[in-house]
Amino acid sequence: MATNFVAPARRSDVISSHHQRMHSILRDFLLSFCPARIRRQSRLGSQLTVLRSATWGGLAQLLLAALLLTIRLKHHFVLRAQQFGPHLAGSNETGQAIVTLIVFLDFLIHPLSLLLLYLAIEGLLRFVGGIITAEIVPSLMVSLYFKAADFVSRSSARRRSPAPVADIADRLADGRVRIFCASQKTGWNSSIIVGIGGKWFEVESEEQAPPPRTFMYVLRPASPGRVLRGYQEYDAEIVDATKSGGG
Repeated sequence: MATNFVAPARRSDVISSHHQRMHSILRDFLLSFCPARIRRQSRLGSQLTVLRSATWGGLAQLLLAALLLTIRLKHHFVLRAQQFGPHLAGSNETGQAIVTLIVFLDFLIHPLSLLLLYLAIEGLLRFVGGIITAEIVPSLMVSLYFKAADFVSRSSARRRSPAPVADIADRLADGRVRIFCASQKTGWNSSIIVGIGGKWFEVESEEQAPPPRTFMYVLRPASPGRVLRGYQEYDAEIVDATKSGGG
């Protein structure tokens, strides 16, 4: 009785394990077409499985594309031979060779023929890359898809992001300049000189301010003989566009 009770549970575990393994193989096969960045972001079942998928999948891609290309080429030549055969009767070998070349080029420039040729070449590169250099060569079309998706995502994010908050600055009665900004100024410390409209200022203090401009800098005229260790130019129009404060 105990054996009959345990056996179905074991069969269920075996089936579940088999399904997980097949799912992992399928996932690694699909990842073999993806660029390295996508593979790093995904949970690979096995790097070796992905490499083998890229290698033998590339060979299968090459053979299948080459087979379809050959079938299409044969059909194309048969069709053109039926169309042009009566007109070529009695022509010499040079004329027939020229017509054959034209028919072949006509076949080659067809979009489906170009696609099959591309797939065959890509399959060859994936197979050779896996066999010789043990490198996973991704599919160009899949890589272009992810690049396009990333570009669209970044463009959408930029459109959704709020417009940057402009600085507000004013001149105090004692000659100092007060600047409110939404982000911290890089490098603005006691050792830097800030140029505004041809005059030099040094950072007197940095304080927190209410949103949306959460940083406030107070600049004072630079001391005579001040050693220049760092320098940044600040847009004087921002200061001049703001009404002067009284302190």
